[in-house]
Amino acid sequence: MSRLEAAVEDLQQAVRRIEAATAPGAASPALAPAVPAAAAAPAPVSRPEVWAHQSEQWLGRVGLGLLFLGLVYLFNFSIEQGWITPVVRVAIGLLIGGVLLGVGLRLQRTRRSYSQILLAGALAVFYVTGFAASQLYLLVSYGAAFAYMAGVMALGLVLARRQDHPSLASLGALGGFATPLLLHRESTAVVELSVYGALVVVWSGALYWLRGWPSLLWTYAVGGVAALSIAANHATGEERWVVQGSLLLIWVLGAGLPFARGIMRADRRGQRFWGMVPLSLQLRVLGVGITSAVLFLTAEMWELRRVESGGLFLLAALLFASLAWGGTRTPNRIARAAGPVAATLLATGTFLVLEDAALRTAVLSLEALLFVYAGSRRRLAGVEWVGHSLFGVLTLYLLADGLARQQEAFDALAFAHILQIVLMLAATRWRSAPRTGLLPAPPQTAWVYRIAAHALFLLWLATEIGPLSSGSGWVTLAWGAYGAALILLSMRLGDGAAMVGLQLVAFSALALAVGKLVIVDLGRVPMLWRILLFMGFGGGFLGLSSVFKPRDATSRDA
Repeated sequence: MSRLEAAVEDLQQAVRRIEAATAPGAASPALAPAVPAAAAAPAPVSRPEVWAHQSEQWLGRVGLGLLFLGLVYLFNFSIEQGWITPVVRVAIGLLIGGVLLGVGLRLQRTRRSYSQILLAGALAVFYVTGFAASQLYLLVSYGAAFAYMAGVMALGLVLARRQDHPSLASLGALGGFATPLLLHRESTAVVELSVYGALVVVWSGALYWLRGWPSLLWTYAVGGVAALSIAANHATGEERWVVQGSLLLIWVLGAGLPFARGIMRADRRGQRFWGMVPLSLQLRVLGVGITSAVLFLTAEMWELRRVESGGLFLLAALLFASLAWGGTRTPNRIARAAGPVAATLLATGTFLVLEDAALRTAVLSLEALLFVYAGSRRRLAGVEWVGHSLFGVLTLYLLADGLARQQEAFDALAFAHILQIVLMLAATRWRSAPRTGLLPAPPQTAWVYRIAAHALFLLWLATEIGPLSSGSGWVTLAWGAYGAALILLSMRLGDGAAMVGLQLVAFSALALAVGKLVIVDLGRVPMLWRILLFMGFGGGFLGLSSVFKPRDATSRDA
């Protein structure tokens, strides 16, 4: 065969291969591009698979609920009929719990979600069975039942760590706190309740340190405070020291441990959100809430005076402030979240320590201004919210004091309120620092502060001058003079939004003065005062109108 014939034969074979590859339904491995297995994208979860997972969860939970109801009805019905002895009833409960536990452990590799449902059901059944054996049937002593319930709690925490599931840990902690309440006695065992509550908190806190589950943190922090509030209410004598130690432990593990863990472990999975709520916000709520609850229980138990309670708040504020100061030197969002906690505790301690109303108002106003200024710095962003809230509380206090004024006019409290108004205006100089995290910066509050200060000053004039007027129009005259002064001040600002805004504020004061003159003073003040007010305001308005010289008139005069 010649070389030409061989080339033709090769070409014909190539054509036949192409025709075979392009035929309908044909597949040619030789022509298909090779795709590495590692580069292949993971197959997305289909809608039926998602539906199956959700159905498994809800059907399992409903099934457990029905099983509990059936178990409760079985116990009650067997008691009424006398069919089976209490020992057999308890054995049935333990058997059901054991079956759920065994099946759940067996399926932990193949059916993880279903396994966790069964394990949660096993813990709940064990708790119910122990309560029935101790309180309903009186089969075991208090000590034995207590040890059994503590063992169930420990089992729940161990299973939670092994399964890496927070709901099991929360269920175990809840059962642990409920044990002393379920196994109640005629008299509250204060020492026992305190020590046991502290042990539950230590167990739960250690597991939180390892896993960082927010649901567990909230469970043992809130549950521990609730349990120890009962002990603190009944503690007497030396028992109070045991309760105080447990309260201190709950404060350390509930309010301080989240900050320490966030700083030292740097768990990136939980640095931004816990569920749908930002991490920094939850840390602030925990820090303020747990600290305040522990200090309140301490003050009630030891019958501390108001000043002494305030001193404890100031000490706690100093501790959180030192933590926040350390966060300003490193880009650690969790350490900086301690700043608003320290600011809130500082304001609370100041309110409790200072008993004089005037001095308290002045110092709190200064603190609010300091917080607003600190929040304008990037490293202390978030503290300004405490300043805004504190100014809001002081505003409400000023309104309440003005509406129910019974003290002497122009006293120390009145000048403290003037200082508050001035500091509110000073707070408009600073803007909140730009956010690099998830919490947005608060809206620009300059005009809110200015309008609030304007309204408060009008109220202050009416409150302080009103008792001195004795049927005259001094309040109306003061409002008018204030409005005129604002108009004259606005003319020095030149053109622009600031001038227009200040003039609108001035016009509101003048409108209020005229309204009071026509509606109130017309029928109450003497005729001489009426004549002077009307003529004075008329001449004053004419004089103010001459200040507003149009631009076209200025150009013609030139």
